[in-house]
Amino acid sequence: MALGVGWNFLFVGATTLLTRTYAGAEKGKVQALNDFLVFGTVTLSSFASGAMLSGAGWIMVQIAVMPFVVVAGVAVLWWRHRDASATAMLRPAEPV
Repeated sequence: MALGVGWNFLFVGATTLLTRTYAGAEKGKVQALNDFLVFGTVTLSSFASGAMLSGAGWIMVQIAVMPFVVVAGVAVLWWRHRDASATAMLRPAEPV
């Protein structure tokens, strides 16, 4: 259930942010391309993971996903560090 709720919030949030970055005439095409890429990737991933699960087993599926988890974790930490540094630079200097 948590996975479904998380997917829903991420999908809706990303879609909203995506439509804010393009002009009015482009929004429909960009939205269609985004949906096609997202759902196409989900479909291919589902079939690939099913084939990998039946062919190599659960442990191999977990090992295959680990690089993606590490990259996502590093990206989150990098963005967090970058935002913290930018916020620190924007603060006014404290009087001594």
